[in-house]
Amino acid sequence: MANYYATTRSNYFRVKDEAAFKAWCGDLSLDWWTKQFDGQEGTFFAVSADTSSGWPSSRFVQDPNDPDVEDDEEVDLTTELAKHLDPRDAAVLSGYATAVTADGREHSISLSTICEEAAEAFGPDINVTEATY
Repeated sequence: MANYYATTRSNYFRVKDEAAFKAWCGDLSLDWWTKQFDGQEGTFFAVSADTSSGWPSSRFVQDPNDPDVEDDEEVDLTTELAKHLDPRDAAVLSGYATAVTADGREHSISLSTICEEAAEAFGPDINVTEATY
Protein backbone atom coordinates (compact mmCIF):
# COMPACT_ATOMS: atom_id res chain seq x y z
CA MET A 1 0.00 0.00 0.00
CA ALA A 2 1.28 3.46 -0.86
CA ASN A 3 1.64 6.23 1.67
CA TYR A 4 -0.31 9.45 1.26
CA TYR A 5 1.53 12.68 1.96
CA ALA A 6 -0.61 15.78 1.66
CA THR A 7 0.79 19.21 1.04
CA THR A 8 -1.10 22.35 1.87
CA ARG A 9 -0.83 25.99 0.96
CA SER A 10 -3.18 28.95 0.87
CA ASN A 11 -3.32 32.04 -1.23
CA TYR A 12 -2.43 35.42 0.30
CA PHE A 13 -5.00 37.31 2.37
CA ARG A 14 -5.12 40.07 4.96
CA VAL A 15 -6.12 39.53 8.58
CA LYS A 16 -7.83 41.79 11.13
CA ASP A 17 -5.31 41.29 13.94
CA GLU A 18 -1.82 40.11 12.99
CA ALA A 19 -0.79 39.12 16.54
CA ALA A 20 -3.96 37.08 17.11
CA PHE A 21 -3.57 35.41 13.71
CA LYS A 22 0.07 34.49 14.36
CA ALA A 23 -0.88 33.04 17.77
CA TRP A 24 -3.67 31.00 16.14
CA CYS A 25 -1.22 29.69 13.52
CA GLY A 26 1.17 28.68 16.30
CA ASP A 27 -1.65 26.94 18.16
CA LEU A 28 -2.34 24.78 15.08
CA SER A 29 1.31 24.39 14.00
CA LEU A 30 0.63 26.29 10.79
CA ASP A 31 3.51 27.96 8.98
CA TRP A 32 2.87 31.49 7.74
CA TRP A 33 4.67 34.07 5.68
CA THR A 34 3.90 37.54 4.39
CA LYS A 35 3.90 39.48 1.16
CA GLN A 36 3.19 43.04 0.08
CA PHE A 37 1.23 43.71 -3.11
CA ASP A 38 1.69 46.87 -5.16
CA GLY A 39 -1.39 49.03 -4.93
CA GLN A 40 -2.83 46.99 -2.03
CA GLU A 41 -2.90 48.31 1.53
CA GLY A 42 -1.68 46.08 4.37
CA THR A 43 0.33 42.93 4.87
CA PHE A 44 -0.92 39.75 3.21
CA PHE A 45 -0.41 36.35 4.84
CA ALA A 46 -0.28 32.83 3.40
CA VAL A 47 -0.38 29.64 5.48
CA SER A 48 0.63 26.02 5.08
CA ALA A 49 0.65 22.93 7.26
CA ASP A 50 3.89 20.99 7.45
CA THR A 51 2.26 17.61 8.10
CA SER A 52 1.70 14.46 6.10
CA SER A 53 -2.07 14.63 6.61
CA GLY A 54 -2.90 18.09 5.29
CA TRP A 55 -4.76 20.81 7.17
CA PRO A 56 -5.14 20.25 10.93
CA SER A 57 -8.44 18.84 12.19
CA SER A 58 -7.60 18.84 15.90
CA ARG A 59 -5.38 20.53 18.46
CA PHE A 60 -3.93 19.46 21.78
CA VAL A 61 -5.41 21.16 24.83
CA GLN A 62 -4.42 20.87 28.46
CA ASP A 63 -6.92 20.20 31.22
CA PRO A 64 -7.05 23.47 33.24
CA ASN A 65 -7.49 21.42 36.43
CA ASP A 66 -4.57 19.09 35.70
CA PRO A 67 -1.71 20.45 33.53
CA ASP A 68 -0.35 16.91 33.08
CA VAL A 69 -3.46 15.85 31.15
CA GLU A 70 -3.74 16.65 27.43
CA ASP A 71 -6.66 15.94 25.16
CA ASP A 72 -7.58 16.44 21.51
CA GLU A 73 -10.05 19.15 20.58
CA GLU A 74 -11.69 19.11 17.16
CA VAL A 75 -10.88 22.07 14.90
CA ASP A 76 -13.15 23.54 12.24
CA LEU A 77 -10.35 25.22 10.32
CA THR A 78 -12.46 27.30 7.95
CA THR A 79 -14.72 28.61 10.73
CA GLU A 80 -11.72 29.58 12.85
CA LEU A 81 -9.83 31.13 9.93
CA ALA A 82 -12.89 33.16 8.91
CA LYS A 83 -12.79 34.94 12.29
CA HIS A 84 -9.30 36.25 11.45
CA LEU A 85 -9.92 37.35 7.85
CA ASP A 86 -10.02 40.96 6.82
CA PRO A 87 -13.49 41.47 5.28
CA ARG A 88 -11.88 42.65 2.02
CA ASP A 89 -10.24 39.27 1.29
CA ALA A 90 -10.98 35.58 0.85
CA ALA A 91 -8.68 32.69 1.77
CA VAL A 92 -8.32 29.70 -0.55
CA LEU A 93 -7.07 26.58 1.25
CA SER A 94 -7.02 23.54 -0.98
CA GLY A 95 -4.73 23.00 -3.90
CA TYR A 96 -5.53 20.57 -6.68
CA ALA A 97 -8.14 17.93 -7.34
CA THR A 98 -8.69 15.55 -10.24
CA ALA A 99 -11.73 13.46 -11.09
CA VAL A 100 -11.37 10.51 -13.45
CA THR A 101 -13.88 8.13 -15.06
CA ALA A 102 -13.53 4.46 -16.01
CA ASP A 103 -13.01 5.42 -19.66
CA GLY A 104 -10.13 7.71 -18.71
CA ARG A 105 -11.80 11.10 -18.94
CA GLU A 106 -10.42 13.61 -16.44
CA HIS A 107 -11.49 16.93 -15.02
CA SER A 108 -9.19 18.96 -12.76
CA ILE A 109 -9.42 22.11 -10.70
CA SER A 110 -6.42 24.02 -9.35
CA LEU A 111 -5.82 26.90 -6.99
CA SER A 112 -5.73 29.34 -9.89
CA THR A 113 -9.10 28.06 -11.12
CA ILE A 114 -10.75 28.28 -7.70
CA CYS A 115 -9.31 31.77 -7.20
CA GLU A 116 -10.88 32.91 -10.48
CA GLU A 117 -14.22 31.29 -9.61
CA ALA A 118 -14.19 32.66 -6.04
CA ALA A 119 -13.49 36.18 -7.30
CA GLU A 120 -16.45 35.87 -9.67
CA ALA A 121 -18.73 34.37 -6.98
CA PHE A 122 -17.88 36.90 -4.24
CA GLY A 123 -17.88 39.97 -6.49
CA PRO A 124 -15.56 42.97 -6.84
CA ASP A 125 -15.66 43.97 -3.16
CA ILE A 126 -13.76 40.82 -2.07
CA ASN A 127 -10.08 40.44 -3.00
CA VAL A 128 -8.93 36.90 -3.93
CA THR A 129 -5.16 36.72 -4.57
CA GLU A 130 -3.57 33.83 -6.41
CA ALA A 131 -1.56 31.25 -4.50
CA THR A 132 1.84 32.01 -5.97
CA TYR A 133 5.28 32.08 -4.42
